[in-house]
Amino acid sequence: VTGVQTCALPISTHGPLQCAGVRKILEVVPEGGFEKLRMAPNYEWMTYSEYFKTADSLGAGLAEAIPGLKANDTVVIYADTQRDWMLAAYACWRQGYVVGTIYATLGAEGAEYGINQSGCKAVVADSKLLKILAVSAPKLKTVKDVISIADGREPPAEALAALEAAGIKIHKLDDLVAAGSKSAITPTAAAPEETAVLMYTSGTTGNPKGVLISHKSLLCVMGATLAPGSALSLDGKSYLKAGGTYCAYLPLAHIMELSVELTSFAVGAKVGYGSVGTLTPTSPKMLQTNPPQLGDVAIVAPSIFVAAPAVLDKVLVGIKAKFAALPGILQWRVNAAIANGKCDYDSGGVGAYWTYLVGNFIFKKVQKLLGGNVELMVTGSAPLGAEVQKFVQTVFKCRVRQGYGLTETCAATCIALASDNTTAMVGPPQMSACIKLRDWEEGGYMNADKDNKEIGMPRGEILIGGPGVCDGYLVDPTAPDPDVVAKNRDEFVTIDGQRYFCTGDVGQYTPEGNLMIIDRKKDLVKLQQGEYVALSKVENVLKTSQYTALPMVYALSSMSYCIALICPNEGPLMKLAASLGVSGDLGAVCEDAKVVAAVLKDITAECKKGKLAKFEIPTKVILVAELWTPENELLTAVRKLKRREIVACHKAQIDKCYV
Repeated sequence: VTGVQTCALPISTHGPLQCAGVRKILEVVPEGGFEKLRMAPNYEWMTYSEYFKTADSLGAGLAEAIPGLKANDTVVIYADTQRDWMLAAYACWRQGYVVGTIYATLGAEGAEYGINQSGCKAVVADSKLLKILAVSAPKLKTVKDVISIADGREPPAEALAALEAAGIKIHKLDDLVAAGSKSAITPTAAAPEETAVLMYTSGTTGNPKGVLISHKSLLCVMGATLAPGSALSLDGKSYLKAGGTYCAYLPLAHIMELSVELTSFAVGAKVGYGSVGTLTPTSPKMLQTNPPQLGDVAIVAPSIFVAAPAVLDKVLVGIKAKFAALPGILQWRVNAAIANGKCDYDSGGVGAYWTYLVGNFIFKKVQKLLGGNVELMVTGSAPLGAEVQKFVQTVFKCRVRQGYGLTETCAATCIALASDNTTAMVGPPQMSACIKLRDWEEGGYMNADKDNKEIGMPRGEILIGGPGVCDGYLVDPTAPDPDVVAKNRDEFVTIDGQRYFCTGDVGQYTPEGNLMIIDRKKDLVKLQQGEYVALSKVENVLKTSQYTALPMVYALSSMSYCIALICPNEGPLMKLAASLGVSGDLGAVCEDAKVVAAVLKDITAECKKGKLAKFEIPTKVILVAELWTPENELLTAVRKLKRREIVACHKAQIDKCYV
């Protein structure tokens, strides 16, 4: 392989096919301090030929407009997921530049850190994030040019003025494309070993880390995902294929979304760009009209759908609430169809049997929310509950599979096979990865556990090797961060000539060769009496409670028990409160002792059903009225808990409760 292949598009075979689509914003309506959007009813599509030509022109336009840019220089993309994000990435790769990625939710301080540490010469940003760049403009050390994406909104004049006052030149992306189309500048290939992406992780603690990912690593993971017999194929049929459709809405600054889009483009699939705010008719940015607007995903009608488990958790709660509101006889028939689907799932099937006519008819209406064409759902970034997996596979009548990987391993280290309905596992390693389980004596996870009759599987810390492993973390040579230097030293090891990344995750291998993620070294807390509580393990059980939207378990080694902080499912909680004679808004309900006691009783029952040990079951609960989100910086961009920040935010409640 050669580096230039990372940015190659299948023009010779797929030139006339639809490639990348956008849905225009027709109107922005202020409403209650937020913006609501009226969207175009259809998507506008570029063909592969048009897309490739635009990327080439943008690359040439960048090189011409910013003469100081040279091969291996970094251009940071700081924008929400959209078509111009990927166009900018392809344009940079065509000229041999490194694409730096920073989460759109990282905020001014995190963005400033990444931009300065990367030493980037230019930043591509959308209008919303120009405001944040403007705040940091006087502190940006190497940036002299900003490329503004036209995303349907006018760039804020005050932000442009602040950037220009700091000596930063503003370019419109569309202007660079137009200029580049007339330029004589030709593409410059990168070598396979050179860096393609400098990806800043949002991180649950400390400054974001810049992960160095080569062209070779990206290509090897893409090749493994598309190989015959890979996880994304069944009976010789690939789910990622020419003419297939993908709805892009997850953060492109995250390795999972970037890998999926690169692989989709490589095979000639079409990618329609949406956003979390407009994904469904009830998404937060959708202007409510009569008739209601269709969500992005319903219009794109993807054949493969990728989601974080937190999204499917919400889907489960929302659909169950709709089913519960059906008249009695319909509700009975739907429940019977779900029960049949779960039974068929355990036998290797997909969906409810055809004789459950009423249930399947109602399921088809639900399937239309995602366009009605989904053949495969893949989740990553966190564990997917068995109940959720069975329910979603039944109702949406498509295979639902988990994947596992990290930024440091180019995402798709493992994906459960499409043919395998086993829950709670992430499948075998892909061809681009090899996995070793390293004994972790402190946590009690050993390879020798395979000889323990009660366990019967080797267990240990997951080490990942192979060509998909990154080249380490970026270290600023002028001001090396001791923590990052230590991570490069300690988190990458060579064993028997193979370089591995030490994930900190704990796994076990089933007799069938599937990897299961069972713990996280950082999430293990030793209680006062010496027992170890795996926080994430308990949290996965708490998610099965009807009152739980998002849980976090907290424990101290000086105490003999753990507690739970829970962002509740508002509908079921308010219904519970009414049944207990408690009134008031969500905040008042969350503080009521009778409600808290009832929720604690429910989660205790779920924990017992989940076969948790007595010391693992939270003995107290705090109900949190304000949902944790990336926007309030209590979750990462991929919706992982920021434990330290959550504890700090709720310290007063914890101190009052945890005594």
